[in-house]
Amino acid sequence: MKSLTHSTGLILRTAPSGESFLKIELLCPEQGVCFCLKRISKKNPLKERPDLFDTAELNLEASKQGSLQFLTDYRVTLRREAIGLSYHSLKYASDFCAIIAENGPHMPEPEALYTLTERTLDAFGQKKAPAIIFLKALYVLLKDEGYPIKETWWQTLSADLKPFVRELLKEPTPAQIDAEVRPQMERSIQSLCRWLRNETDLRLPNSISL
Repeated sequence: MKSLTHSTGLILRTAPSGESFLKIELLCPEQGVCFCLKRISKKNPLKERPDLFDTAELNLEASKQGSLQFLTDYRVTLRREAIGLSYHSLKYASDFCAIIAENGPHMPEPEALYTLTERTLDAFGQKKAPAIIFLKALYVLLKDEGYPIKETWWQTLSADLKPFVRELLKEPTPAQIDAEVRPQMERSIQSLCRWLRNETDLRLPNSISL
């Protein structure tokens, strides 16, 4: 008897695998981050094709060896197409999902990770300021994982960034960032990513350059 798992999933990353398959990294509330392959129809390659940031109902079938899963049924329940309409939204959403894909398999609470990732992707899809969404989501992720971010990262911030970041974390996310504060925004994100790389055991994806 084949081993089937039914779940809800968020699509984190996709990449071609050979001529007939799509490699997918997804996040499920029960399993956490997992890898699977989906066969792509040559006659109709866009049919039921998983897309980045989708929420979907899906069936995963374990291979005979049990080391690989195949996506056998895929039904989109929410497609966040709006994220792809903005370069910055696409970049920051992809970077955040890459952080989840790289580190999620080692995180102990998949349901909480799923909730945070879903909420973050929803914010990106609502066309709010993507840089602020990324900073807030990464801050919450590190705090939820038990890292002393408030006590130690905060001490590394320069005097001009502390009130700036404090305001960002406290206030609702605006639709855009004023041009005059963009340099501070970039410095804040770089500081947090640098702290993650140097002070935690989490991996920073290659797509994020410091």
